[in-house]
Amino acid sequence: MSTQNWVELFVLVICVFLAAIASGTETALTSVNRLRVRHLAEDGSQRAAILQRLQQDPQRFLGTVLIVNTFSLIIASAAATLIGIDLLHPHLSHGLGTAADFGISFLLSLFLLIFAEITPKTLAVRHADRVALQVAPVVDSLATFLSPLLWFVTMVARAVVPGRGHVRAFVTEAELMTLLSVSEEQGIIEEEERDMIQSIVEIGDKLVREVMVPRTDVVAVAKGATPEEIVQIIQSKGHTRLPVYERDIDHIIGLVHAKDLLRVFVRGTNANEFRIERLLRPINAVPEQKKVDELLHEMRLKKAHMMVVIDEYGGTAGIVTLEDVLEEIVGEIRDEYDLAEKEPIEIVSDHEVLVDGGYSMDELNDKLGLGIAESDEYDSVGGYLNSMLGSIPDAGATFQDPPFHWKVDEVNGSRVTKVRVTTDEHWPHSTLLEAGIKPPDDEHRRVPVEDEFA
Repeated sequence: MSTQNWVELFVLVICVFLAAIASGTETALTSVNRLRVRHLAEDGSQRAAILQRLQQDPQRFLGTVLIVNTFSLIIASAAATLIGIDLLHPHLSHGLGTAADFGISFLLSLFLLIFAEITPKTLAVRHADRVALQVAPVVDSLATFLSPLLWFVTMVARAVVPGRGHVRAFVTEAELMTLLSVSEEQGIIEEEERDMIQSIVEIGDKLVREVMVPRTDVVAVAKGATPEEIVQIIQSKGHTRLPVYERDIDHIIGLVHAKDLLRVFVRGTNANEFRIERLLRPINAVPEQKKVDELLHEMRLKKAHMMVVIDEYGGTAGIVTLEDVLEEIVGEIRDEYDLAEKEPIEIVSDHEVLVDGGYSMDELNDKLGLGIAESDEYDSVGGYLNSMLGSIPDAGATFQDPPFHWKVDEVNGSRVTKVRVTTDEHWPHSTLLEAGIKPPDDEHRRVPVEDEFA
């Protein structure tokens, strides 16, 4: 081999090495744990801060490593071709020389695939965090040096593919839910913690009307009520705040707090001198279509614990309290003043449940895996039955939605209060275990609809 051949071989090795570094760098920068990088950057790591800056502009670092990778492979191919021509062609006929060119190209492609692509990418995936932190400063400096070329390449790319690309979210809601489930299965978080985080994520999709106390259940007092009447309601219902209305429930003028009423008795105010207007606190109104997360933000800003929910016609649709919102996140909250309440859903057996008519249809859907499509026509179980039956049902009314059978067990006036649901199969195992019922040993258990397409 001549001196020129040794130089060409040296160039070939260097270019393959650079191509391997660029390939591994690309994989490491796209596979690195972003949460760990952010944590390190907040702890003062300069390399992590540079890496975080690169992640915010992926076109910059991808363009840099692809330019290095492409030029390295081109030069490596040229060097290998020159070596082949110098060493083989003088000893081969024209036909064999052409075959040798194809052979060299094939072997070079196989060599580059193994040592400049597969191997460095595999190593980079295994040690993504460490590799990314090591190469980040080099890539950042190289990107600055190549910025004119990067600008030109970016302009050409945008001309070929017009429009700004859609930036995908780092973690989608579905991926976050999957991550929570996997974390629970591996014992990283508890089931209650998973449920709480899931509730926080989902709360932005809920409307105020889904969490409010409906109009028919609102406990309020008239403007002309006496102190004794108000105290009796507070004692019997266990509420510390009561809305006050004038004429009817559609005209709520404020709220009275038990603490303010206590001062009246301490002062010994005469019943004839009592004026509830003096105790009234302002109460804000909120539309029933407002998102619950926006409601929580508004309550925090206004330091409000109770708000009136208004329907589209300006009438009172219900009352929503801070406790109602928090219960959507942490579950049922009961203090020493709350009356003992039955659970809204009672698992009678592995194929039968008894549900309150006011229970959320979405929650029942999730708990029992009913697979019933969401609808704006109803929020509660009772509303669902009204919608399906097409009228206000009497006790004993039924309808079939195989494999489910629905029966109105109790009504109170025009309101459905208890519903019995049975199934030809059985409820999900997790629901039965939670209720303390041993699931049947059945290999053909029903799979919730959302799992059938997983």
